[in-house]
Amino acid sequence: MTAKPSRGRPRAYDPEEALTAALGEFHRRGYTATSLDHLSDATGMARPSLYAAFGNKFEIYRSAVRQYSEQSAARRRHALFEEPSLSKGLDDYFRAIIDAYFSREGEPLGCPVLSVISGEAAADPVIGAELAASVGKTDALFLKRMTMAAEAGEIAAGADVHGLATMLAALQHSLALRARAGTPRPNLQSIAGAQIALVLKAAGHTGGEAMRRGT
Repeated sequence: MTAKPSRGRPRAYDPEEALTAALGEFHRRGYTATSLDHLSDATGMARPSLYAAFGNKFEIYRSAVRQYSEQSAARRRHALFEEPSLSKGLDDYFRAIIDAYFSREGEPLGCPVLSVISGEAAADPVIGAELAASVGKTDALFLKRMTMAAEAGEIAAGADVHGLATMLAALQHSLALRARAGTPRPNLQSIAGAQIALVLKAAGHTGGEAMRRGT
């Protein structure tokens, strides 16, 4: 007797690949314009399977962003905290940031957090809290690095580390907005280089050169 094929068995999926595909939809379309049908098509998962695996639309987005952050954190943290030169560390960090603002095909999309949910933050307190947390993490990251620089004598003893950290965070947010608006990668690199140079000058840093001319 021939065994009957099983019915109703869900198709196997890779959670990492599914979340990467989902984030691509959010990144390209924006949060509101991304529907569950879009996510289903991108991931190859039926809507009930998406709910079972990740939860509702916002939980899918949050899981996708968390995965993205974990995957990209190593390169960024290495640049800021393991590169001995503050100047080169900032250059490397912002190169990594700018790279993340473009798709693999070179499409300028901006930040998968700031560029995706900023429009919904005022109307939705949950999304607003997510955005505020993301901004706060960026502020804290730069404050930690500039505090380390002051303690190590890389910058002037009396440098305003809070102000310098805020300037660097503002640069990151500006680059995200400009990328979303379609600013080419070389232009973003030039902007980053010029602003890094200003921050280093304000900090009393004398060594190294900041990223210039998009090279």
